[in-house]
Amino acid sequence: MKNSFKKSLVVLSIALMGFTTVNCPGKKDDNTALLLAGLFLLNQPEYTVILTGTLRGADNLPMKDGKVTIADVAGGGFLTGGQGTISDFTTCVTAGAPPANGTADGEFTLLFKTPSLSGVLDFTPNDAASATNASSCSTITGLAASDFTNVTGPTGQLAVNLDLNDRSNTSQVSLSGNTGYSITVKSISVFVKGEYTLQSPTVGENVCDGGRLTGSPVIKSGSISSSETWSGGILLQGTVFVESGATITVTPGTAVFGQRGSSIFFKRGSKLVSNGTAADPICWSSASSLGSRFPGDWGGIVTIGDSGATRASNTEGTTPQGYGGTGSLPGTSNLEMSYTIIEFGGNEVAPGDELNNLSMYASNTTLNHVQAHRGLDDQFEAWGGTGAWSNILATGGLDDDLDLDEGFGGSTLGSGATITNFISHKYIAACGGSASTDPHGLEWDGIHSDGGVACNSPSAPLLARCTTVTLNKFTLIGAGIAGGTAGRIREGAQATLTNGVAYGHASGFRVDTATAVTAATATTVRGQSGQSTTGTLNTVTYDITSLPITSDGGINTESNCGFAATKPDYTLKSGFAATGFGGAADGKWWENWAVFRAR
Repeated sequence: MKNSFKKSLVVLSIALMGFTTVNCPGKKDDNTALLLAGLFLLNQPEYTVILTGTLRGADNLPMKDGKVTIADVAGGGFLTGGQGTISDFTTCVTAGAPPANGTADGEFTLLFKTPSLSGVLDFTPNDAASATNASSCSTITGLAASDFTNVTGPTGQLAVNLDLNDRSNTSQVSLSGNTGYSITVKSISVFVKGEYTLQSPTVGENVCDGGRLTGSPVIKSGSISSSETWSGGILLQGTVFVESGATITVTPGTAVFGQRGSSIFFKRGSKLVSNGTAADPICWSSASSLGSRFPGDWGGIVTIGDSGATRASNTEGTTPQGYGGTGSLPGTSNLEMSYTIIEFGGNEVAPGDELNNLSMYASNTTLNHVQAHRGLDDQFEAWGGTGAWSNILATGGLDDDLDLDEGFGGSTLGSGATITNFISHKYIAACGGSASTDPHGLEWDGIHSDGGVACNSPSAPLLARCTTVTLNKFTLIGAGIAGGTAGRIREGAQATLTNGVAYGHASGFRVDTATAVTAATATTVRGQSGQSTTGTLNTVTYDITSLPITSDGGINTESNCGFAATKPDYTLKSGFAATGFGGAADGKWWENWAVFRAR
């Protein structure tokens, strides 16, 4: 009992320190104040609220170029300390009718935490100075966050009255004092701190949840200019930069926690080595308390290498960094990962500008037994560079699971990069979070926005070498989210798909051929019965009529969202099993070390 209590204090101290932005001087090993604070807060209530609504203008039409912000009223203290202002940009549907899942122009999602059941928040709406509600989505999503300065109307008061007996009742919030705008509340979810009923946790879930830690985490912030070895518990505060020449080596069993809004950037010339083991995986997670972790809690990991891309540009994030253009190929290895979990990343910093769980820019990467879990934006995304990847798992993501762009793998003409044993698994909406308008299993772009480049001729310079990838042995499981496909391939990508299954997405594969000719082939690939390929992708057989894997762990069929004792088994059922077929063709490589709980 004493040991369990001690572990509870460790996890609580991480959450507490995650909201701490000022470190007062004191004795290096004196954690008395922190532990006393932990003792005080251990029994204090905290409620996490996820509010999804639509912002409407004076004409009652949804505002697709909007931004909403909530904050404590002066002297109010309704929000848990450290949250400050909380904002979200409204959605912009690119074409056609709103998707069936309710996503529409003007939709926003706000997640806030409070120690009280009732209170009042200031609600402020803005729109973009350089756009109108009639502007195209590409114009709106291309704007910087600083452009959303037009005052739509006076600050209103958002009254919150939580009812724990009816947690999804939309009348728990109401807006007053608003003129010139309104909101339509679409859904509310309320989660209570301490309600964390995870059954039979995996080794990875124990590591990610701080169950193996003792003592307080080591805080990392600002710039790191020399090589370091990390072990135990690490807490990231703000944007952490690893400078050129520095290597961060993370030891097996280490848990790295990112406070809200934090991220870590590995600049060109630096390196991350995060090699765990099946018995001691490494976890990069949210610093929020157990049961209150959600997609987008923190920014995730960003690596920048010297392996080039089909353009020179800047990364996403609040402090963009340059990447790409010409470079030596395959370039210097700057990311090595094995038995590593990255979860709850992808916070939005501008409309259409979200970080991901793992963002790789012009990087030369080696990934083996790596899981990206519950990312708000993409799970794995690469811009240029190359890599050798195997045994890759993407679970519960809210946008694309495997997004490759701007010449990834294009350094080896005629073959490109090969990814072996890939599994992606979407979670249903009841598990929390707001999915994007086009959440795909695969999204591969050869270049950026189709620049008319002739891809991969033997004499082509680096800037004309488009994404060239072979995906072998894969399983793509969807959750029927509107707008999502099993895979979208476009803008000159050279794609080879072999030995795979796709089931549960809103539609099958889509191949878009533009000026830079996209080339996609499929060999021994099966999709969901009744679906078809948009564009040309030869030899996909759409004949799967039921879930092809042994078990989804009840995540999508029973809405347990990964908390039950039964975990997913991605082994193909006997009717689909074949030698070398599917993401589990080489055995249950995810078993015991991966994570599945939704929050």
